[in-house]
Amino acid sequence: MSTQCRFCGEAVRPDSMFCPSCGQLTDAVAGVAPPFPGSDSAPRRRDSTSVAAPAPVLDPVPLPAPRKPARKSESAESSTPAKQPSAVRSSETPKKATGDKSRTAAAATPTTTAAAPTAVTLPDGQRLPLESVLVLGRSPEQGAAQHKGVAVRLPDPERAMSRVHLVISPVPDGATATDPGSANGTFLERAGTQYVLVAGTPTSLLPGDRLLLGDATLIVS
Repeated sequence: MSTQCRFCGEAVRPDSMFCPSCGQLTDAVAGVAPPFPGSDSAPRRRDSTSVAAPAPVLDPVPLPAPRKPARKSESAESSTPAKQPSAVRSSETPKKATGDKSRTAAAATPTTTAAAPTAVTLPDGQRLPLESVLVLGRSPEQGAAQHKGVAVRLPDPERAMSRVHLVISPVPDGATATDPGSANGTFLERAGTQYVLVAGTPTSLLPGDRLLLGDATLIVS
């Protein structure tokens, strides 16, 4: 035997406290208000033919656009002057390196502003005119043939000089000295300052110049 739910009218078993259809309390518990708030006290019957109205569809709410990081305007950037390198004070002069010797390595050829030389004096006092190519060294015979010049052998007891140590060549406006690549190098002393001859680079000579190769000193006049 079954009873009917007083809310929806569905059949309910006698020993059941709740309706299996709507979940309300059955007549077994009399005088009890419906457990759901807002529900009417009058029983409601389910109409099998009625269809619940669909919930209204709400229009989508547009989301705010993401914020972009602030950037400096081009006009502000262009108006900012670029930092200029600080000018070097004219009173500041480069410090000259000090050492035991006054030799200065010169990458450039010393300037020449005097008359052209005409001769070179050897350590033994012999004076050779600068009319042909002079090839000087400890044993310059082979180098003389290569440079098409005159071999000038210099004494070298300490063996500080190369076989072909220096080549002096006459030119239309004077003479030049060239170190072909000696082991210990050649130094040009002019006005109290010594310069290192760059290997393979001719250097113009002036009267009064001194050429130091090994232990020998040549005087240009």
